[in-house]
Amino acid sequence: MKIRKNKILINLRIFLLLGCFLFIVQMEATGQRIKHRKDSPFWYNWSVDMNFGLTSYYGDLSQYDNDFIEKLIHESKPAAALKITKYFDYKFGVSGQVMVGGFSSDYKENNVFGTRLFEYNIQANVDLLNIINDFNRRNSGITLYVGIGQFLFKTTSEITIAGVTTVDVHNSGVPEFVYFFGSTLYHKIHPRFYLLMDLSIRQAQNDNLDNFVKNDDFDYYSFISLGISLQINNLKFPFEKLGDCPAYGGNKSF
Repeated sequence: MKIRKNKILINLRIFLLLGCFLFIVQMEATGQRIKHRKDSPFWYNWSVDMNFGLTSYYGDLSQYDNDFIEKLIHESKPAAALKITKYFDYKFGVSGQVMVGGFSSDYKENNVFGTRLFEYNIQANVDLLNIINDFNRRNSGITLYVGIGQFLFKTTSEITIAGVTTVDVHNSGVPEFVYFFGSTLYHKIHPRFYLLMDLSIRQAQNDNLDNFVKNDDFDYYSFISLGISLQINNLKFPFEKLGDCPAYGGNKSF
């Protein structure tokens, strides 16, 4: 019985020491967080967006520029994008994005092509409703953005003449520049998550996206997508409750 009591006392002491250690560690971590909050504004107010949709082609061989549905069916391919945004206040932000996508066309039975591309870019964003209302507390809103980036692409075309099909592959080899603008509609579904609907128009500084050069006019492509946004108040402590975050309207209460 005495041995059993001694074991219980030893276990209690171990638990007490462990509890004291964890308490000290927690207090130290809390102090460090407070210090970082005061000294590191860079870590505040971020969002991570993931979008899935379609990239569509506008160029020398496009046929459905005036028919949106046919454009999506015949001259588009699946695309996905990941965007990380740093917000400076409730109105402005800067983003970096990577995107993969592609498009195709069956301009003629004897001239078809398919293109795959990879793009990376930077963007400047403005929350339109916050510009108008100063601080939008509603659950929905719209952001506008412009950007510049570079992309790599590979186009494979099949040309049939007199029953003989020739396959021609054009690989960009080096990055090409692209300029674009767009808008994002957002709607709050959770304090940390927003649904997104996005549309952008991109001008490629290249006329070879369709492997066909005519009049030296640049080709265009669009990206239409749905997505979800994760709001982060502090990158070092992404799941900590800190208050309002300016991302997408500023009406987050983390």
